[in-house]
Amino acid sequence: MHVLKFGGTSVGSAARLLSALDILVARAESTRVGVVVSAVSGITNLLVATIPRVLAGEAPADVAAPFRERHTVIIADLTAAAPALDGPALLALLETHTAELTALLHGTQLLGECPPDTYARILSLGERVSGRLLTALLHSRGLDAVLLDPGTYIRTRGPAPAAEPLLSAIEEACAPLRTGEAADNARVLVLPGFIGADHQTGRLTLLGRNGSDLSGALLAVGLRAAQCEIWTDVDGIYSADPRLVPDARLVPEMSYEEAMELSFFGAKVLHPQTIGPLARHRIPTWIRNSLNPSAPGSLICAHPTPTPEGGNPVRGITCLENVALLTVAGPGMKGLVGVAARILGTVARRGASLILISQSSSEYDLSFCVSEADAPAVETALTEEFALELQAGLLDPLDVQRGRAVLCLVGEPMRTRRGVAGTFFTALAQADVNISAISQGASERSISAVLDGADAARALRAVHQHFFQTARRVEIFLLGVGTVGASLLDQIRSQQAALLAHGVDVRVCGLGNSRHLLLTPNGLDLSTERGTDWRAQLGAAEPASLMRILDFVRREKPQNPVLVDCTSAEAVADFYLAALRGGLHVVTANKKANSGALETYRALRLTARSHRRRFLYETNVGAGLPVIDTLQNLLRSGDQLTAFAGILSGSLSFIFGLLEDGVPFSEAVTEARTRGFTEPDPRDDLSGLDVARKLLILHREAGGQQALEEVEIASIFPPDFDATGSVDAFLKRLPEVDAYFRAKIAALAEQGQVLRLAGEITPEGTCRVGLLAVPKTHPLAAIRGGENALAFTTHRYAPVPLVIRGYGAGADVTAAGVFADVLRIVA
Repeated sequence: MHVLKFGGTSVGSAARLLSALDILVARAESTRVGVVVSAVSGITNLLVATIPRVLAGEAPADVAAPFRERHTVIIADLTAAAPALDGPALLALLETHTAELTALLHGTQLLGECPPDTYARILSLGERVSGRLLTALLHSRGLDAVLLDPGTYIRTRGPAPAAEPLLSAIEEACAPLRTGEAADNARVLVLPGFIGADHQTGRLTLLGRNGSDLSGALLAVGLRAAQCEIWTDVDGIYSADPRLVPDARLVPEMSYEEAMELSFFGAKVLHPQTIGPLARHRIPTWIRNSLNPSAPGSLICAHPTPTPEGGNPVRGITCLENVALLTVAGPGMKGLVGVAARILGTVARRGASLILISQSSSEYDLSFCVSEADAPAVETALTEEFALELQAGLLDPLDVQRGRAVLCLVGEPMRTRRGVAGTFFTALAQADVNISAISQGASERSISAVLDGADAARALRAVHQHFFQTARRVEIFLLGVGTVGASLLDQIRSQQAALLAHGVDVRVCGLGNSRHLLLTPNGLDLSTERGTDWRAQLGAAEPASLMRILDFVRREKPQNPVLVDCTSAEAVADFYLAALRGGLHVVTANKKANSGALETYRALRLTARSHRRRFLYETNVGAGLPVIDTLQNLLRSGDQLTAFAGILSGSLSFIFGLLEDGVPFSEAVTEARTRGFTEPDPRDDLSGLDVARKLLILHREAGGQQALEEVEIASIFPPDFDATGSVDAFLKRLPEVDAYFRAKIAALAEQGQVLRLAGEITPEGTCRVGLLAVPKTHPLAAIRGGENALAFTTHRYAPVPLVIRGYGAGADVTAAGVFADVLRIVA
């Protein structure tokens, strides 16, 4: 015999009931079948909601009407699809149950409260109706089916709303069904789930919310079924909750013990008590999808297929939320016999279930978790139990941390695999998740960590990625969509598929300019067909607000959120500290933060370290050249910078190269600006200020403490030239200096020299920027066309300096450098 259980979503409509019927008919061809059926999805919640409504004064008949209406629609649809079905009889039966509901609600209203027995009868109506519907459908197909009275076979004890099943009594009650001696004997046995009866009084009881899974397990044990099948709306048991981890993987097999651990710590597929009876009798259990019957499902059995050598030791990761962590601590704990027993006994007497226990090796404290709903009662009980110890100072005041979650790693192979705990805690640390308590069972098949509930989803995704080697996701929030930003989007689009194939999932979840900010949890579609839509979408987005990014990250909890700044805006640079504290990494081409106040420069690095975030800015100097990283590596290895000289502006090397070719200065500037080599306002480059910022950043990276005002900048313009006003006004006046530069270039050419704008850091630590006349044989003379050349003289690189030379201007090069920094976050 096989036992099949169908959940609420599997019978949630006429179409789904008919799909369940097809599965049952096919199974009944080869074996006797026991079937447990839940209420139609949403009906139990609807019934729960009726009670406060009538207590608030609503008419019982009106409150009961939605129950009738929902089932009336299903019966009408079934009758249309299955002409052999006796629709009028089902409608009459529905009226009987609706009348019962109305009467129970009326009694509740008169009493002014809902007694436990009445509550149980009200909530049982959903299963009682769905059981009738499924039995009638089986009859319409000509199957020998009978509807069992759950009160006869599911024997319980305890409070009516959440009674305890009595396994031995259930096995005894089901014995006639096994032997074929029962009057209820048939090919298909239909049992409404969730319902039982007290073994002494016979009064109706319930198995607790979502107890139909348990009904299925109990019937399978009672009938000595060859296997149990739990049909739900997912393909099986996943390595993590697919709603929180989209790339969670189906687990084909697991042991009873693994399934119990996962269900206890929050796996939604199974009721926590379901596995116990099945494990006791070693009944193989399948989790299948009634909406996708061809899917293989997941098998829970005594001996799952062993994990291959070197395979993943983890079966699944689950998270139990709405937990409170309580800690009893104090100097009197050590050596005080019986304290643990008193704590656990007090919790038990309050009827609370212990989720996790952890004790320090010093015996100074003992921590445990209970449901957050149970925490106030447990806190009060413990305070009363240890009143004398608290008064005497032997114990500290009870510490209660609410809003916690328990993240649990489960896998039988973990028992023999080294390094699992290390990987677990490393993943949490890299996700910037703090751990409040740790517990590992003696079986070593599970490790649990208590953490802040707000971090639960991010922690779950991070740990899953580490163990299941799923794609490492990077969520980009790009500010600035000008030449560099637009080029970066093009590069992301062209590389997305290739990166995904190598395990890196790059998504643009935010896009902003000075006017609008577009945010999307799943990332923008940057495919070739839709890639240009981002401009239209951004134009229609909400007004720009940097704080909205923090709110979005706090709400959506992305795995690796990265603020990418391709602007030159001071306001965006000022936002970096808040972004780092809010959980974002920061990648920037904007030099304002690193060349601003020294206190900010230091605070950015301190904040990034303390929040385990990355602050990356390779493109601040040399665009795509490996300048910052090279200098940092030199310094980390113990070297010291003694002097520096170089051409730090690709835009200016491009401009001064054109001057050598006879191009007027104004035209050279216009050409550089058109190509995107200069800042939007070319004076940022021509003034030498941009070079000064880069020089200052290098100086600070080497340990210098100068401010931007202390960098010596010699103007390239003649003293009488007016460089003020708007950008357009400045560009219109620029031809006034063409003759000045033409004469200067010609005079130098006669002397065999060329003109360059360079920056230097002297051995004394002075930073200087200005025009430099160098012989044509000098290394800097060859630097033109957008190239940079940087010469670092250090203790190790002297007298011949370390030279970095390459293309250092243009949107594509800068965007590539930014992109490389982004990818370093998941390298």
